[in-house]
Amino acid sequence: MMKITKLASLFTALVLVACYEPSSDKQNNISETLPRLHAETGERAGIYDEFNREVLLRGVNYTSLGDYYQAHPDLPAAVEPRPDDFARIASLGFNVVRMIVHWSLLEPTRGELNQAYIEKIREQVNAAAQQGLYVVLDMHQDAWGKYIATGADEVCLPPLQPAIGWDGAPAWATITDGLSTCRVALRELSPAVTQAFTNFWLDRDGIQSALVETWARFAAEFAANPAVAGYDLLNEPHPGFLLGVSELFLSGSFYDRAIEAIRAAEAGVVGGFSHIVFFEPTVDWSAFGATLPPRNGFTADSNIVFAPHLYADSISVFPLSIEQGYQLADAAARSLGTAFWSGEWGWFGDPENNDAKLREYARFEDEYLIGGAWWVWRQACGDPHSLNESGGDIPGDQLALLINGCPGDIELGMVPEYARTLSRAYPRAAPGRLVSLVADIDSGAVEVSGTTDAPGTLELWLPKRIGKPQIKGGATPVVKDVPGGYLVQVTVVGDYAVSVTSTP
Repeated sequence: MMKITKLASLFTALVLVACYEPSSDKQNNISETLPRLHAETGERAGIYDEFNREVLLRGVNYTSLGDYYQAHPDLPAAVEPRPDDFARIASLGFNVVRMIVHWSLLEPTRGELNQAYIEKIREQVNAAAQQGLYVVLDMHQDAWGKYIATGADEVCLPPLQPAIGWDGAPAWATITDGLSTCRVALRELSPAVTQAFTNFWLDRDGIQSALVETWARFAAEFAANPAVAGYDLLNEPHPGFLLGVSELFLSGSFYDRAIEAIRAAEAGVVGGFSHIVFFEPTVDWSAFGATLPPRNGFTADSNIVFAPHLYADSISVFPLSIEQGYQLADAAARSLGTAFWSGEWGWFGDPENNDAKLREYARFEDEYLIGGAWWVWRQACGDPHSLNESGGDIPGDQLALLINGCPGDIELGMVPEYARTLSRAYPRAAPGRLVSLVADIDSGAVEVSGTTDAPGTLELWLPKRIGKPQIKGGATPVVKDVPGGYLVQVTVVGDYAVSVTSTP
């Protein structure tokens, strides 16, 4: 039965590609300075560019294109993109944005893609590329979607609580079978949310097949665009009522179907090429620090990266240390034969109190030679994360990487503790394979080692606080002064070691 389903999905994708062309000739209207990226599995598991350099993608989540539930009539649920957003993101040394998009806005009517939304996404992808930023397109959801919310006619008896809507699926794909929307503390813990995901995993009324088809058509729009690093197929999926089965088998089956459809779509576009697919474990990983990943071998595709969200010692309810969170992610990735990339991570609350944990996370991020995306650039006053109930009190200022004044979504600058650690030095692209990375957050100094068979260009980011960089190792260094810091290029070959400190 599974083979029949896969063949049907692939046939559908091929038909869609044959009769569907990207809606705009703007696909290649992007910065040509961004090399194509791909992932490799096995012994060379990692992310690489077309010059055989290992790439660390480090950046931030961006929600301005999101379609969130509006819990307060006077507070928009998302802040519209602002002209200087990507320039400011790039000034921290970031090279990627995980751009949140929503199925509810992409396909509000079944079978019909919202071309105006696609053009808005394309515009922001191109704007990010002009600042040297790759984009990971993330099909985001929380608690299934905005169409699961407790109505005035439903009573939630204690300890149950009414639920506000969240984000994700369109109304036509929301099948709850009339189960209660009342939740037990967490937004995911309601019968309605759980049933909606159960129906998705079982492809009730073809809703999973519909998302597979939507991914094929959406990917065709960006198939020839090197600024798109890849696609995150589904944010923090819920296991539904099928615990264990969803994690091990059903999630992998969906991912495999979506990957095959995407590959067929990319191949059907002139200039199209295979983009990285980022795949996630279920939401239990964020909540508890780990869960069962999809079974090994769920796909034959090698251009894939495991993308858990590393919230250990942050919002995870299970008492795991930051180091244990990394160890579990690394073990899961090794079992899958892939690299891992933390699509979300961060701390919430008092930045000063969280500074030590943030620095510890950064140290392990460097030790494990991975990238990730901080949650989040800006959080709107009306974002569901900011509100606990429909029509509730207007929240105070929201602390993300930016401080957002409420009400009014007023820009109040960056959180200095976050900006300092996140802007530390790192190798953006390293010839061959990286071996080690040690960055000093406060001084801006960095030590990098790697190995490569052929000469290549090591590219480093340095924050401005390092002063005048003094470079040791490699040859023919080139230092470019850019907003917020320096981009350094050094020629290396063989087993190399490069260090940068401040000139006395």
